[in-house]
Amino acid sequence: MVKEESDFQPSGRPLTGRVVMLILVAFFGVMLAVNFIFATFAVKTFSGLDANDPYDTGLAYNKEIAAAKAQSALGWTVDLTRTPDDGATQITVSVKDKAGQPVSGLDASLNFYFPATRRLDKQVAAAAIAEGVYSGAAPLTHGRWEVEVDLARNGERIFRSRNSFFVE
Repeated sequence: MVKEESDFQPSGRPLTGRVVMLILVAFFGVMLAVNFIFATFAVKTFSGLDANDPYDTGLAYNKEIAAAKAQSALGWTVDLTRTPDDGATQITVSVKDKAGQPVSGLDASLNFYFPATRRLDKQVAAAAIAEGVYSGAAPLTHGRWEVEVDLARNGERIFRSRNSFFVE
């Protein structure tokens, strides 16, 4: 026999307007609290800035383009070698001119960038270890890193190269 709709009796407490309101307030309260916590962690771990002075960096863009053209006209070959060394990562830079001859007399610096945060960034002066060969080391944590090699003469940057690598 099939029961008619009027034969069913609700069990438990009735669903009133107050209960529905409390359910909605609890749902949105939990959602807002979780969003606030996630937003707080996101801002603390990554500021969102790629440059300290983005406006000035934008204004200097044409100078960077001219420097890149001058760098390309040099025809230099720059090779990087990475070697783990007692908790530090050593970068060796070999610089050769168009004719394949080593380029000496440069001031080399290595700028290590950790893409997720600026707190781990390091700048190291690279010492000349042979003719046209410069080397520097920095203690780096595990993860993906970028190294920017700056070569200068008489305080003026001549060459810049940016490369990525992974520290295990």
